[in-house]
Order: sequence, then structure tokens, then C-alpha cells
Amino acid sequence: MKHISIQMPKTEAVAIERVTIGSSVGRLSALVLRSSPWRSDQAPLVVLHGISRNAEELADHFLPEVMRTGRTIVVPHFDAKRWPKFQRPELRQRADIALAALLEHLGRTDPSFNKGVQIFGHSGGAQLAHRFAMLFPHKVVRLGLVAAGWYCLPNDDMAFPCGLGDPAKAAAAIWVQRKKAGLHKYLALPIDIYVGSEDTQRDETVRQTPELDAIQGTTRIARAEAYAAALKDAAVRLGITPKVTFRVLPGVTHDVSLALGQAGLAREISDQTSR
Repeated sequence: MKHISIQMPKTEAVAIERVTIGSSVGRLSALVLRSSPWRSDQAPLVVLHGISRNAEELADHFLPEVMRTGRTIVVPHFDAKRWPKFQRPELRQRADIALAALLEHLGRTDPSFNKGVQIFGHSGGAQLAHRFAMLFPHKVVRLGLVAAGWYCLPNDDMAFPCGLGDPAKAAAAIWVQRKKAGLHKYLALPIDIYVGSEDTQRDETVRQTPELDAIQGTTRIARAEAYAAALKDAAVRLGITPKVTFRVLPGVTHDVSLALGQAGLAREISDQTSR
């Protein structure tokens, strides 16, 4: 992200700042969109890109929402060199630690970041979003997931990483323990799940195994619906009132611009009550 291509508005009411932080696992850059004055009564909104790494495009979509609502919106950029598999924080690329470090950095000058953030992710960004929230539920106040290729189910129906069952590799057991430790708080979060009605393509980004297809479904639509149902079931089992919504976006393919623009998700997400 050497150059910011966003078209600046004809007003000085919105500041667009590029922030780069160092962390114990590597550097992470982000665009921070903030109006003046900003709304301290609303949680900051963190928008996570997918494997296309189109942070600037997402910032462009959400810029009008900053101007309209006064919310602070942060769009991290996980570049391919440093973060080749950012979607899976339990792998060597600990994107979760870098994201937590970014929030801590921003919280030093904006205390609203210390009260928890709303996270919205598309595709690979939705994978990182729900895994981050499972590991750090105390840092999240609301979660929005769009068209993830697959999910980590909040139960033992599948072995980790597709669920919280015993992993094939003993070294991964620590991740199951960590996610189970925060599961109660995670399931109490408001979680909004979306997928396009035309998002039916099975490509290499849709993880494919016989067990995954059988339990989570063969398309992003089926998997999103299955995940919503699994969240509700798990919450009820733990005596938690689920706050899960599931919605299919008419006419939307696996195109984040269609979801944010045509389906109106940029506005909907920005208007959601997070505290």
C-alpha cells in the first residue's frame, strides 16, 4: 500500500490516515478513516478484506459512511509477503496478534478502541474475523461475516480447524483449548451472517473435503446457513440467548462491491448498534 488511491472528499470533515505498527509477529498497516468530530458513543468499525487484499477499495466504500455517521472505521491491509495466510491465525502467520496490537496502538489516542470494536469481514476476512473473535471475544462487541469459504464450528462435530473436536495434530490442541475458553463470551456476541444468493461457485478458496461438505455444506450459502444454525444451537446448550442473524443477499455473487453497494451492506453495517 505505497499509494492511497482513495478520492478525497471536498471537505476536511474526514481524515484518512495510514498507520503502520510493529508487533511481535510483524508489521501491519491500516487505513484509519475518522470524521471530525467523531462519535465516541459508537464502537470503531474494523473492516477486513479477503484474499484479494483490496483494503483501499473497502475504504472507498466505507468513506461515505464515515461522513454520514461520524464513526471511526479502520481497514487493515495484510500484504501477501508478510501475511500469506492471514485467514488462519493459528498458523505461523499470527494475524490475530498483529490485529490486537493495531487495536492497542489506536487505543492509546482513542479510548473507544479499548472498549471493544465491531468487526466486519468478507470471504477470507470473514474467516479471520470469526477466528479472531473466538480468541479475543473481550475485544469485540459485534461481528459481521460475509461469505466465508468455511467456518470453525463452535462444537465438537468436526475436528479442529473446522470445529472444536480433537485435532489430528496434537500440537493444535492448544488452539482448541483457547477457543473453548472464550466460547461463552463469543456466543453471547451479536453475530450477523450474510451470503449472496448467487455465491455458489466451488473454487480453491472453498475448502473441500468429504467431511466438510457433509457437515457444513458444499457452497458458501449452505455453509453460512449451517454456521448460523450451529451458533444458535451452541448458545442454547450453554444457556445463552443467541443474537445471531442470517440473511441471503439477492443477486449478489462473491463480489464484495456488490454486497457493500448493491445490497447496501456498507450502510447497514455502519448503522448497527454495537454498544
